Amino acid sequence: MEFIEKSIGNYSVFLTTEINELWNGEKFPGSFGVTKLFECVDYWTLRKRSEQLFKENIYAKGIVRRLLRNEIYTGLVADASINGTICFPKLDPIDAEDLAIKYSETLTEHFKLYGESADVFDYRKQLTFGEWQKQVRFESLICGDGIIVSRINKATNLPCWDFINGNHIKDPTDYTPRNGNTITHGVERNAQGQHVAYHVEVIRDGKLHMERIPVRGEKSGRLIAKMVYGTEYMLDEVRGEPLLSCILYMLKELDRYRDAEARAAVVNAMLALFVKKNTNSPLGSRPTDSLARLQNKEPVQPQNAPKMPPRDIRGMQPGTIFDDLAPGEEIQSFQTNRPNVNYKAFEEAILAGICWALEIPPEIVQLRFQSNYSASRQANNEFEVYLKAQSQKNALQFCQPVYEEFVIQSALNQQIDVPGLISACFDTARWKERSAWLSCSWTGLNRPAVDPLKEVDASYLALDAGLSTYDIECRRISGLSFRQVMQRRKREEDFMQKIGFTPKANENNNGEPADSRVRKLIEESEKEEEQ
Repeated sequence: MEFIEKSIGNYSVFLTTEINELWNGEKFPGSFGVTKLFECVDYWTLRKRSEQLFKENIYAKGIVRRLLRNEIYTGLVADASINGTICFPKLDPIDAEDLAIKYSETLTEHFKLYGESADVFDYRKQLTFGEWQKQVRFESLICGDGIIVSRINKATNLPCWDFINGNHIKDPTDYTPRNGNTITHGVERNAQGQHVAYHVEVIRDGKLHMERIPVRGEKSGRLIAKMVYGTEYMLDEVRGEPLLSCILYMLKELDRYRDAEARAAVVNAMLALFVKKNTNSPLGSRPTDSLARLQNKEPVQPQNAPKMPPRDIRGMQPGTIFDDLAPGEEIQSFQTNRPNVNYKAFEEAILAGICWALEIPPEIVQLRFQSNYSASRQANNEFEVYLKAQSQKNALQFCQPVYEEFVIQSALNQQIDVPGLISACFDTARWKERSAWLSCSWTGLNRPAVDPLKEVDASYLALDAGLSTYDIECRRISGLSFRQVMQRRKREEDFMQKIGFTPKANENNNGEPADSRVRKLIEESEKEEEQ
């Protein structure tokens, strides 16, 4: 057997000269087709085509909007969850946990206020944290990637955040990387493949410049910029591809088909009828002329009646007859088989394939659900699996970094008292304490249940059988943690006792308040009324 050496990119492959001696996935020579090498991807064209498709293609716009509405909704909500046993090792575990809950509530409230102020949070002073999340996810889906950049708000000395989409990240023309770093598609990496800096195209004083934005500060090591990806990527890839990159052609052709059918329907409606002639029909016959002559005849009017104006073709009544047809002529209706009767089935088949590739049930994209409860619930459950995974990914990519930098900077400014955090942040050996202080849970959209009563009954049975926890069920039903639910309920219970209101849930079998404190308040109020 004879082998030959063939170069593919930076690699050398030895191929045999005999057919079918080397397995390459083909059943017979040429059965697979052209093998593409993705070492050099035309990211610019992919981004521009994706942007164009979103602006002019109803399918692309609908898919992206549906994802944004379910993934982000009004924004992922932070719930600080400090680990008390690690942050306060000298305290009793119960006391440490109570103290951790207290600090968690403080950090959660401070971050909520920070995210709701666009002037403080956003570098452009336009978006709140929730709106910024939606914009970051939207542009990363369309452009494939982008970077979040932490800048300092001079008025508050807190981080303010900017997002730069992938269109502006390019290779510099007048910069030589140092320390053996390499630059690929605007991303500077070191020998370990770590992202070191991003080279961004900016306009200053009406001129185009290239700006180098480091990933971390040279002295502090704190995060400055981080790349956000719209879809999956391989470890060797430095840039991301748009969500629509693998279905650009299919969506474009489907949109063309829809436009063509719509135009055909319009043309079909405009051509009401035509005259069919055979070879013996005289040329130039105009059978429809009789309509005008017929309708323009003055109607027979009774004596002494006011004279009526002659009728025209616009006043034609049902039952009008063509009486000027020449021999061999026949009036026929235009074909009514457009739009194509099979278009709906074809469109649904294509959309089902697209949704399959994007991990979205077709029912969610088309907002078309079956009357069957089990079928609708299964589609809802399948989408929930996708949403939980993607929400977690979104939180780690561009929500958690924002939260961490806010807490660290607030502690440095002494705006929040977080004992031990600063020393732990700048000591790599104390990484556990840093992670324990900055731990945070993120909650997205709590999608309504198909049948809320059945969902609540199932949660109740799972808790009663010891198969679940109150925290899991609270997050699934209300989107809040068990601690948040109990805290709010306690405030509500205190307020209801203050005003003397007893909900039915707190009554005994006799309709009396089941809570002894409530009964005592009612008895005291009754005595005061008697006096």
